[in-house]
Amino acid sequence: MRMIFTMPLSAALLCYASSSWAQASQIDLQDALQKTLKQSPALQTFPYQLRLTEAERLQAGFRPNPEMGVSLENVAGTGSSQGFDNAELTLSLSQLIEMGDKRAKRLEKNQWQSELVRQQFEISRLDTLASTTRSYIRLVELQQLEAQLHKRIVREQRLLDIAKQRASASSLSDADVTRIELSLTRSQLELVARQNAIINARHQLAAHWDQEPDFTQVKGDLNHLPLLPTLAQLQDSLMRSADLAFFVTQSRLYESELQLAQADQQADIRVNAGVRRIESLNDNALVLGISMPWQLSDPSEARRQAAQTQIELTSVQQQQKQTALRLLTQQIYLELEQLRQYSQVLQSQLIPQTQRLQRQSELGYQQGQVDLFNLLSAEQELRQAETDLITAQTRFHLQLLELERLTGQGLTLSGPVRFSAVEN
Repeated sequence: MRMIFTMPLSAALLCYASSSWAQASQIDLQDALQKTLKQSPALQTFPYQLRLTEAERLQAGFRPNPEMGVSLENVAGTGSSQGFDNAELTLSLSQLIEMGDKRAKRLEKNQWQSELVRQQFEISRLDTLASTTRSYIRLVELQQLEAQLHKRIVREQRLLDIAKQRASASSLSDADVTRIELSLTRSQLELVARQNAIINARHQLAAHWDQEPDFTQVKGDLNHLPLLPTLAQLQDSLMRSADLAFFVTQSRLYESELQLAQADQQADIRVNAGVRRIESLNDNALVLGISMPWQLSDPSEARRQAAQTQIELTSVQQQQKQTALRLLTQQIYLELEQLRQYSQVLQSQLIPQTQRLQRQSELGYQQGQVDLFNLLSAEQELRQAETDLITAQTRFHLQLLELERLTGQGLTLSGPVRFSAVEN
């Protein structure tokens, strides 16, 4: 079976890779999603579930088989019925005729059961791909934090060299050198912890396709924050989401069960025909008959009530789900706009200002015009601003992924790629 799936590539992570990763063994999001679709343990049961529904459909389409009967009467009795002199041998063939179009209604019910299995798989597929993308984004975040940490260590090493030069010229106490050395050591320890976290994140990502990682880097850049449709367009797209479609199909299934239960109110008819051998007369005769159950009570009343209740319950659940999704969409949308504005302020104002402050403080410290406290304070301001930017961008991409998961489609209006056609 060849099936084509579409999964949004959240946050436009595909097309931008840091030049420092050029020589490393890399994987991109497209490859990660392909591997997940083909090898994820969570998705491997679907073909078997589909085959089960196909077998049930085959069974539902069978008509009742005819029955053959043989009866021997007036034998081994007393008087004239002794022996076989007055025996009557009857060969008959009977057929149950289903009334109320039960076969067609069984097939219709099975059709909706099959559709429900497909939609359950679609929901599972979206959840699985979203989980892979989430792990991918987290790994990109860790890589950018590691790159930021490398830059910080370079700056601290440069500060240490300046401090040692000033100390050798007797214009600085050894305590300042020790403080910078301690800060550098902490950064180096943090780098080791960050590298271990990246190793764990690589294994977590590869676990989505049940393998050990065969890559050392993932491609991606969190800086690109794509534009979004309007809130009204997003809420409109929820009507086509897999979650709401599941409730629609479930309702159709219960309606087909109700129709089948209503058909069971109509009794089936059994007709039979045969040949009877009358030994005492040395004659043969045809035997014809018809029968149907006498339904003193309604055999499907409980099933009809249960199906009707399920229809009403599904309608209530669908409305509740729809309301919850609309509220959640609005919440995520507002947070995305806030994160975009916050990231823009960090990039255009705070980070340039903190970089300027750090350079001025470093130059002033080298010239003996700024003390170590102010220098380290400026370094901390730059470090915090850079970390806040990566955190905000990561949060943006994760929330965008959640929005795409809710609607089941790509929502970005700008960016290198809107959709990924993943074939399996």
